[in-house]
Amino acid sequence: MLMLFATLASSMLMAGGAQIASAAEGEKPLVEEAEEVNKEKLEETREKNREKAERREEHNKERTEHAREKNKEARERAEEKNKERLEKTRERNEKRIEKAEAAEKRKAENAEKKKLKEEENKKREEEKLKEEEEAVVP
Repeated sequence: MLMLFATLASSMLMAGGAQIASAAEGEKPLVEEAEEVNKEKLEETREKNREKAERREEHNKERTEHAREKNKEARERAEEKNKERLEKTRERNEKRIEKAEAAEKRKAENAEKKKLKEEENKKREEEKLKEEEEAVVP
């Protein structure tokens, strides 16, 4: 019996050893296959990441260009509004300047008229005094 048990145990060990050996031999190709699959997946992932990066870069370029265009348009609108404001201010200032110049001119004319009247009055007074002196002297 002991011998039977030993034979049975030894055949089991041998069969198990063979299974282990064949499994070890079978694993080698499975490990290599898994590594290849992993490499392929890694390469696919890298490619997808490159494509995403390219799309993101293109999208960012488009957004940047769009922002530049918007800013340019806004600058142009602001410049146009500023030109309009400046023109309106110039027009208002011109009117004010013209009014001020006209007022100065009237003031100068009035001062001249007043001076002339005073001179006339002085002449009349002097003539009156001469006439009075001549009337007293006869």
